[in-house]
Amino acid sequence: MLPQHPDPRRERLREALGLRPLPPPAPPPPAPRPAPGWGEVVDARLRGVGRARPSGDLDDIHHHLPGFWQDTADGRAFIVEQRYELEYRHGGLRLGAMLDTSAELWARFGRDRRLAEVDPRRMVFLDTETTGLAGGTGTVAFLVGIGHFLDGHFRLRQYFLRGPSEERALLRALTEYLDGFEAIVTFNGKTFDLPLLETRLILARREQALTALPHLDLLHAARRIYRDRFASCRLGELERQVLGLERQEDVPGAEIPALYFRYLHTRRFRPLVGVLRHNRDDVLSLVTLTAHLARLHGGALPLSAADQLALGREHEHDGRPQEAISCYQAALLLDPRDAERHQCEERLSGLYRKLRRWEEAVLLWQSIATSPANRLLYPLVELSKYYERVAKDLPAAREAAAQALALLESYHARRGYPRAAAERTALTARIARLEARAATGESRRRAATKEPRTISA
Repeated sequence: MLPQHPDPRRERLREALGLRPLPPPAPPPPAPRPAPGWGEVVDARLRGVGRARPSGDLDDIHHHLPGFWQDTADGRAFIVEQRYELEYRHGGLRLGAMLDTSAELWARFGRDRRLAEVDPRRMVFLDTETTGLAGGTGTVAFLVGIGHFLDGHFRLRQYFLRGPSEERALLRALTEYLDGFEAIVTFNGKTFDLPLLETRLILARREQALTALPHLDLLHAARRIYRDRFASCRLGELERQVLGLERQEDVPGAEIPALYFRYLHTRRFRPLVGVLRHNRDDVLSLVTLTAHLARLHGGALPLSAADQLALGREHEHDGRPQEAISCYQAALLLDPRDAERHQCEERLSGLYRKLRRWEEAVLLWQSIATSPANRLLYPLVELSKYYERVAKDLPAAREAAAQALALLESYHARRGYPRAAAERTALTARIARLEARAATGESRRRAATKEPRTISA
């Protein structure tokens, strides 16, 4: 729209009346620009929006956190440092409980034999906060929290990135500090944190093989124990369910990137205090969760049937059948839920079969199959296989297979069991084969004894 120019006659009238002249018209508004894409927004923010602000505005971090500046060959890095006594409790455990556990147990539930040789004081607990949750070369770790035991306390350091220009300094300060540690503990660090840091190091032309160190990723260790019991195995869920920790006024992880971008724009650090507190709690939870898992695997905690089942699966996977059998037997003595009992019985009988402990396997299969409430096919199928291949009792093998087929038709097929057709085909073929073998055996027996055949009239 064209600007409105003042009317000369109106201006002469205003002058005669002694009124002030009208102000000049406002310039037309600029044409709207197209909305930038997400990548453009990220790039603009990370190029340092607010760069022209006075440098004094950038130092307000000192007003909120106990930190210091570290000079490196690539510039200055800001580091927050806090110390915690070993008796400090995070959830239901004190931090020092980690030092009371065995490295052999870390190696066991971490599935890395190198961890058995690690001094607990040379383990570093690491967690990052980033500008995005999807990873990739455009994602930056703007806060790296690390913790370790030192001189009778737990030292927590947080490396904070004030802006993109200081990333090289942060990475140099961080990697120089990490030199000499023997292992890393993370939560989902194998998938996210360490690959992200190594990507940033490559882009900064620094060499630091973080992924070469023995790595205890607690997400995988916890998931193997708790995957069937909790809604998820996120760290927050494990804190509530396992560590007895309920965070107060915590910053949701999904909001953290936006809070950092807002800081880059405004240079107001106060909203990020909650982010550093969130990161601090993540690192402390790594310590107590490691201690909890070690105590669980070491038998230092009262174990439920679900715990015994999960530990049995661990032993079985790692090639310790005797320990697995002991866990499954213990779980069955603890009055487990039906689903847990069925899984324990099936796994236990499978181990008996693998170890050729036939008497124990048959007794367990028979006990399950003859239970009035039994709806499971596998014990009857396993009995049929045993009678055919081990006991050489073809009639008993056929009878067990026939019972399995009858159960399939009367229960599973009527309830839409998805494998009913395949199971029916397999059982029918088994019964036919057993009948054919029995007939062939009978013919051979008669031929061997020259028993005359009965001729009907």
